[in-house]
Amino acid sequence: MRPVFFVSQFVLFVVVASLASCFVPQKIIQIDSGEDEETKWNYGRQVVIVKDGNLEARVFFEDFTKKDLIFDVEVVNLGEEEILLQPEQIHILTDNGGRVWSFDPENEIFGEQVELSRQEARNKNTAVAVVGVAVAATIVAVAASSDGNNSNNDGDGINTATSLLYVSSVVPPPPLVVMPPNDNFWKDYSLRKTTLDQGYKVGGKVVFPRMDESRVLTVVIPVGDQKLKASFKQRIFQP
Repeated sequence: MRPVFFVSQFVLFVVVASLASCFVPQKIIQIDSGEDEETKWNYGRQVVIVKDGNLEARVFFEDFTKKDLIFDVEVVNLGEEEILLQPEQIHILTDNGGRVWSFDPENEIFGEQVELSRQEARNKNTAVAVVGVAVAATIVAVAASSDGNNSNNDGDGINTATSLLYVSSVVPPPPLVVMPPNDNFWKDYSLRKTTLDQGYKVGGKVVFPRMDESRVLTVVIPVGDQKLKASFKQRIFQP
């Protein structure tokens, strides 16, 4: 029996080792300001300052997720005429000729509301189904109890009712919420469409899909007929 024991232990070790090697560390992104950019530091962040006429923008890299890059963008209107800032027009130009558009907060919020409405309907349908199962279980329990009294088989009726009632009380798990970005992120932290009067500024988070293959990222902020551009250098690390 001893050889069989050692073989089993070896097989278990191989299985555990193979499972442990299935997971690869997530790639780490480091983004710094471009060499020719005017830069100031703010709590460890490199803020790129861009000026064009009566407009000024401050842009810095905020964070990344498995799928997204998050920048912080602030725009100041120093002119006499009001301007309209539309976050969905902000995009990134890459060193390999690509162009990636930012996510539109208004569309994301609307999509979240649609999904919440669908989820509410699914939950209500599940609740109705659970009530139906519970009612059916009660009927089965009563019928089984009645039959049991006539045939002296009370134990089987009680066990059946308990099993069915237990199954009917199971509630589906809530949907997985990933942060960022979720509904609260888009409403409270993202840069939203805003009309800026003279002397006003607005800022918030702007989200783009990740571009791991690119090394130079130029954030382009269209405002009226002007385009404010801030360049960054991207490095990817695989731990």
